[in-house]
Amino acid sequence: MDLERIIINLQDKVLTLSDEVDDLKKEVQQLKENKTTSSAKSTSRSNTSKIKGSISKNQLVDAVRNSLSGKIPSEDILKGSRKEGSGIVITKGDQKLKLSLRGSGFYGREDVNPRMLYTGFSTISKKAIVDDNGQFIYNFFVFAVNHSEDAENPEIDFFIFDQDEFNKLLDEKTPSGKNKMYYFYFGETVNHHYIDDRERDKEINLDHEHNDWDKVVKAYEKL
Repeated sequence: MDLERIIINLQDKVLTLSDEVDDLKKEVQQLKENKTTSSAKSTSRSNTSKIKGSISKNQLVDAVRNSLSGKIPSEDILKGSRKEGSGIVITKGDQKLKLSLRGSGFYGREDVNPRMLYTGFSTISKKAIVDDNGQFIYNFFVFAVNHSEDAENPEIDFFIFDQDEFNKLLDEKTPSGKNKMYYFYFGETVNHHYIDDRERDKEINLDHEHNDWDKVVKAYEKL
């Protein structure tokens, strides 16, 4: 193993603890948000609904590497540093792609709109994804939903957006609060379509973005 790879591996280990703390903070925030949005979402959702199947950042990164196995070398798929906005950085020589990566557990069938098999809850603030000039700081935006209650066997669906696709998704939403927070309910319908079910007055179809890693692979090949 060369010196550069040793340094990168050490950096990954240093980041692990802070990322796990972030995961815990996010889970607490998700539960808080659930209390304030569950009644507005659907009268069919139980007042005692819980987010199940939480997943750590390390599990997410491993799942991304597995999804890209044979297409992008796993050693090129790295956890991003805090300076780089966390997420994932895919490198090729001195070139890189930055991926925002957010994961969630899920509301089971009994806790979501009857048309849904499951829904994962995610948030993102505008200030976390754009620079001072209003330009996206990430090449791709990746949201993961683990819809398994078995901690040892996660079942993860990814919703993957390039900058144009994500901008179109944000155009369908109105950010909330002083931090301009966007809310998402990514999930699968009983008819096996993939949607963002957050907006009550519209259905946002995401069949094209579901597990669409090809766009990331193509961007990597062009580096």
